[in-house]
Amino acid sequence: MTTSSPNSLCQSLNVRNVQPIVLHKELMPDCRISLRPVCIHSNNDINAIHEWLSDGSPGHLPVDQLRVFFILLAECTYAQAFMVLLNDDTPIGQFEVYQVLQDELKDSVNGGEGDYRIYIPVMPVIASFPDITIQIIQTCLHFFFSCSEVKRVFWVIPVNDKERIKVAIKAGFRIFKPAREVAIDGDQPANVYQCTLANFLNA
Repeated sequence: MTTSSPNSLCQSLNVRNVQPIVLHKELMPDCRISLRPVCIHSNNDINAIHEWLSDGSPGHLPVDQLRVFFILLAECTYAQAFMVLLNDDTPIGQFEVYQVLQDELKDSVNGGEGDYRIYIPVMPVIASFPDITIQIIQTCLHFFFSCSEVKRVFWVIPVNDKERIKVAIKAGFRIFKPAREVAIDGDQPANVYQCTLANFLNA
């Protein structure tokens, strides 16, 4: 497994450039997982994300607004969006990471330096290997914790999303009792899960 240099998780990117792969891991023969920032220089990533989010998701953003969103995310210094790729070229998932101190979650968890939140709108799935999703999430966590600034990773999951909760726990997350109630999209109750390096290594 290879990772990028430390202190680079949420760096500002030049959106005119092709974004390099920051992590490779072979999970099984002919099944290599890669991770790289979302590319804006062509329409490939944006079109894939738009198609994923359009599938049964009411109120999804038009493709042009989606592109603007990912440009803003790529250029900021406290968040980043990543694509999960199969064998370096087939997109199978997308997620975002945010520094908690710059995020609405900060008051609920008493966030500090080294705290990050992940948001996974498109869960990485390989149709022929449905059980491999947990390994993919753990691969992404390995990349996060390889960055020296990352101490804790939070994941906010709706209380009725049993499948995501199961994936989170198997990947090394543990439920966190926030100081304030947490909601998704303004009204959907959610639980906060956290993963530390120790949790991750013992998963």
